This record gives sequence, C-alpha cells and structure tokens, in this order.
Amino acid sequence: MKRTWILTAIGRDRPGIVAHVTKVLYALGGNLEDSAMTRLCGEFAIMLVFSAPGLVTAKRLERAFRPVASRLGLATHLKPLAATAQRSTTRPRVSLISVYGADHPGIVYRVAELLARSKINITDLSTHRTTGNRPLYHLLLEVELPNRLDPARLERRLKTLGRRLGVTVSLRAAETTVL
Repeated sequence: MKRTWILTAIGRDRPGIVAHVTKVLYALGGNLEDSAMTRLCGEFAIMLVFSAPGLVTAKRLERAFRPVASRLGLATHLKPLAATAQRSTTRPRVSLISVYGADHPGIVYRVAELLARSKINITDLSTHRTTGNRPLYHLLLEVELPNRLDPARLERRLKTLGRRLGVTVSLRAAETTVL
C-alpha cells in the first residue's frame, strides 16, 4: 500500500536543489506525482505531492530530508495527505484568466475576491512584476468554473473590474492537454 504526501521546501536559489530533493524521494522508492517549483526574489520554492511505499513513515521521511535541508539551508514541511484528498475523476471546466497593466496594490485581492464570490476555484496562480519607473504587473490564473456559471457573464464582470483597476483582463477556455 502506498501513502501520499505533500512536501514544501524553501531556500536560497542555487543549482541542484531539485536534484537533491528528488534524489531523497527516489532513494525511498517515492514517485513524484504533482509539483510546482519556482524562484521568487532569489529564493527557490518547492511544493510537491509524492507517493511512497506504506512502510515509509513521516519520521523516516523527515530523517531522510534533514541532511539535504541542512546542507542547502532549506526550510521544509511534510504533511501526509488523506485518502479523500486524492484527485477527482470528474473533469471541471478549466479556464485561464490573464490580467495585465500598471502595478499597484490590490490587483490579486480584487480579482480573487470576485472569483471567490462566484464560487470559482483557483487551481494555479502566478504573478510577474517588471522593474523600472512604471512597473507592469501580469497575473495569470487557472480556474475551475462551476457548471452553472456562464463564462460570458464572468468575462463581462472581469472586464468591468479591469477597467476599475486600470488593467486589461482576458478569459479563455483552457485547451485540454494530455500529459
């Protein structure tokens, strides 16, 4: 029987972090199932879901990650995932929202608030900010739309919010991809 875990690790960006962390999983017979890894302001952040043989306990995982975390200066957190946290077999309507314009406080909050009020689940979110005299901001969201929601109505609401925020907003259905 396998168990599923989520691991987060954050530390100063440098070559080899991904190799060292995934080597620990490999050595324990683990399988990387889902992940997001990125550099943010000179720090490297890892979030990954992996399965491991049932005999691999939290104590064993923590002991295995400790030398890597110490050597690379990583702050780590390990959490077992409940069986109910496994992926759903239903296919939601996935859409992409792009927000682009002059940077100012509140863009992410206001967009996320509108989506939350509409019961729209954010499954992925990334932001990028340019530097310079007039920084530009780009927010990209992947969302799951409830079946009852009309995408055209949502797009109108997003564009209205975009005008208030002084940014350009677009909504489009995500293309289905097979991994």
